[in-house]
Amino acid sequence: MAGTLGSICLLLLVCPPAVAAATATDTTTVAKQRSFTVGVGAYSNSTFFGRSQTEKFPYWTTDLTYKAPSGAWVSALNYDLFSTTTLRDETDLSIGWDWDFTQRLDGSLSYSHFFFSPDSPLLKSAVSNSLDGYLGLDWGFLYTRLNADYVFGEAQDFFLVLDNSRYFEIDNALSTKGILSFEPRASVMAGTQSFVTTSIEQQLNRKGKGRPGGSGTPVTTTSTRFSLLNYELRVPVTYSLGKVSVEAAWRYLHPVHTLADDTSKPLSIFSGAVYVTF
Repeated sequence: MAGTLGSICLLLLVCPPAVAAATATDTTTVAKQRSFTVGVGAYSNSTFFGRSQTEKFPYWTTDLTYKAPSGAWVSALNYDLFSTTTLRDETDLSIGWDWDFTQRLDGSLSYSHFFFSPDSPLLKSAVSNSLDGYLGLDWGFLYTRLNADYVFGEAQDFFLVLDNSRYFEIDNALSTKGILSFEPRASVMAGTQSFVTTSIEQQLNRKGKGRPGGSGTPVTTTSTRFSLLNYELRVPVTYSLGKVSVEAAWRYLHPVHTLADDTSKPLSIFSGAVYVTF
């Protein structure tokens, strides 16, 4: 499967469709402006750093983001699982700063705090904070980004994610002001996975089935070992008309080196979202 995924990624990134092409950082030549974005999205399943639950958790989101001309930004993101009666299963508050060092090199630093409803079934509930950063390089034919993420709370983990993507744009799509864009992206993720063992222990305790012989989460040597975790392919399609953008996307995740109690399997996730920028 990994070989098949690699072939698909290579074809998408090296042999792109015959449309007007541009890299993801072409917009760095345009002066940044103040913006406020409101978004609503729906997703067919929930995952966290390449790991998923046995039960399927489709959900929808509402997103508010403010970006300043300096590159600073703040955002609030709310998750509502279809399978629960609460309207707020998770809320993420984030603050960050994006930089364009040159026309080819960009980067970002951010901090997020996560709030979960009681008895949350999500894997992510094992952590409550995240420090994230990336450096991106525009090669001209390809955009490469290295992401570093440190999550902490009841569990602590560190991840590195290598992304390769390419941006394609078709102008005058359906309208003189319409833009149809594609940005296929292939990712490889490595890291630790203490959050998996912590989350499994949380769910067992909530069901009154805690592991016998002790309390707390057994953080094994395997879960704290830094190793390859996941391959991912994402293909989003976005149509923009003025202030409104509509996106449909497909993601394929292929987890590797899963722990003994981890039920994560390869899966496809479909999503759709609408954004309005003021």
